[in-house]
Amino acid sequence: MRATLFVGALVCLFVQAAALSDEGAPKPAVDKKEIEQLPGLYKVAGRGGDVGNVYCVLTPEPVLIDCGSRVGWDQLVGNLKLLGFSPGDVRWVIATHGHWDHMDAMALFQKDFPSVKFAIHAGDAQFVIHDDRVFSCAEPLYKGVESAPVKVDRILLDNDTVTVGNTDFHIVHTPGHTPGSIVVVAQIAGKKIAFCGDSIAGYYSLLNRSSTIDWQISLKKILALDLDWVYTGHGHDPVDSKDEIRAMVESQLDAVTSKRKLQESDEPYRGLESEMRKGR
Repeated sequence: MRATLFVGALVCLFVQAAALSDEGAPKPAVDKKEIEQLPGLYKVAGRGGDVGNVYCVLTPEPVLIDCGSRVGWDQLVGNLKLLGFSPGDVRWVIATHGHWDHMDAMALFQKDFPSVKFAIHAGDAQFVIHDDRVFSCAEPLYKGVESAPVKVDRILLDNDTVTVGNTDFHIVHTPGHTPGSIVVVAQIAGKKIAFCGDSIAGYYSLLNRSSTIDWQISLKKILALDLDWVYTGHGHDPVDSKDEIRAMVESQLDAVTSKRKLQESDEPYRGLESEMRKGR
């Protein structure tokens, strides 16, 4: 049942991504209370398919977990202004992975605010450096959107820590959705919080180098983190119950395991010549 619900959610995500392409850009909040999650933690951008969730942690300097796409740029800038900052005040952007809806806006930061630093895991770095539009989902999912190469200031690896001000951001490598997907774990307002990007509830695609084997291992790593709150890359509210977190991760694990079993029924080896003859 969980796997079925998960697949349904993915279908909704793709439909939403297509629908959002015809809507105007998302708007910033009117009052910062609208975007406050906890003292020192704010959701500063995000609306679904074409703008992934962007979280600002005040360290007290602003650090962003993901930065969304250029579609959400005005929303991001407006919400930073509500907090008393400009985009140039951001110290680091830590990307959960290299997909367009999560990190495309970094190209705008680097054009106008070059002091802002960008960190991403080694597994996805090559794709953003070279603006691989198929890997990033700029094509074919978002079809025709602008994108640009992004300079990487720090290559992240598993168990790294990015320390800014009074906050340590611990990097947990969780490949599966993409080779360089990560979970960023930090203590905020007394809670152990993980920003998971699409490592939970993400979709599977060979175009993005997804791996069911890696994903199974990664989800078990997430289960072992004993988290208080989880923020995913899309959606509105944190998952703030340990039981709900476990159920959500186990649901994803069920879906990934089901996908892997289907793959095991595929013919593992087939010569190219026989494949060509079949097509004639």
